[in-house]
Amino acid sequence: MDALNPIRCLAGLDEAGLGPILGPLVVAGAALAGPAGLDPWQALEPVVTRNRPRDRQIQVADSKKVNQGRLGLARLERTALAFWSTFSQRVPATARELLEQLGADTARIQRCPWYESLELRLPLALDPQDLELCTHHLDGALRDASIRVLHLAVLPIEVEEFNASIAATDNKSATHLHHYVRVLAELLRRMAPGSTVLADRCGGRAHYRHALAAAFPDATVVRLQESESISSYDVRRRDGPGRVSFATGGEERAFPTALASCLAKYVREVMVHALNDWFVARVPGLARTAGYWVDGHRFLADVAPLLERDALPRDLLVRVR
Repeated sequence: MDALNPIRCLAGLDEAGLGPILGPLVVAGAALAGPAGLDPWQALEPVVTRNRPRDRQIQVADSKKVNQGRLGLARLERTALAFWSTFSQRVPATARELLEQLGADTARIQRCPWYESLELRLPLALDPQDLELCTHHLDGALRDASIRVLHLAVLPIEVEEFNASIAATDNKSATHLHHYVRVLAELLRRMAPGSTVLADRCGGRAHYRHALAAAFPDATVVRLQESESISSYDVRRRDGPGRVSFATGGEERAFPTALASCLAKYVREVMVHALNDWFVARVPGLARTAGYWVDGHRFLADVAPLLERDALPRDLLVRVR
């Protein structure tokens, strides 16, 4: 890889869980390096596909497309864990191991009773041998295509931290952008000058220069374009410039953005699964929830007697917005 000339570094960013009232917001980023002009979707065929997968193909697409139907969770898990295992050379056996490998603050997360053990076994829906084989095939496809996974960053923002950010900013959009840029900064620090980052757009926000300037105080941020579909900036650091764009439908435009979407969604699924398991074990007949507004309030009504009886910290469970 290092002998290839020229080398292109491309990264993507996305999030999962901005809308729910329960469970974490998760921001994820993926950075790849490979020959200039190479399309990873084409280069990694037939092991990887952006369409509905066949057999043991790994689907890299918007997580909403991957995680749908009866086999959706297994497809999402195959994507997230195969790429994570290829990058880290470690296969997490439990939710705790996954979060620790991601560098998450597990001590803070475990302040929530429903995350006290985090011994949920992984994979959730996929056969371990399936995962091992898919990871092996992915390793080979990446080598054959001269593509290197430079970095995968996943940041789970639990309810306590999310609510603290809302209290500090009084603005959900600002909270979203603050954590988004944290992951963006981590990616850029690990990428060579001249790299490109394509982030999925933060809602309807069109202006990002001030947030980028705050994240990179030693850089000059130059606005290139701000339109309804894409906002682009040059972040000119001492070691060279980088291009950062925020675009609608980022998962359709760039492979790393689609991969980030799957990583973020999978980590949220694991944490919400653990939360559900804890409550289901204590409330007979309780129906599981994904944590969105209507069903989230149904779930809260169903567990209200438990919350009251055991004086459970509601402020660690329910988002203020």
